[in-house]
Amino acid sequence: MSDRLVSLMLDSRPTASGGPEGTAFRELDRVRTLVEILGEDGESVPAGSMGTVVAIWGEGARFEVEFTRPVETLAAIEPGSLTLVERARD
Repeated sequence: MSDRLVSLMLDSRPTASGGPEGTAFRELDRVRTLVEILGEDGESVPAGSMGTVVAIWGEGARFEVEFTRPVETLAAIEPGSLTLVERARD
């Protein structure tokens, strides 16, 4: 018998529904910014701000996020600048 140990990891995360297959986030997910973002009217949204995904653009290349605090704005954000806070309920 071999002395090797084989480990298999399966990705059991659900695929995104409410958006294109395989996107990082889906509509109505709550997300947090990892970096400072500029809103559509030039407002500064600080890193760590929470918002809601309201649209998915370019097969998940950008996510339209609505913020209400600390400023009210919309922003189209790349997925690498966001982290999931709470998955939208089905």
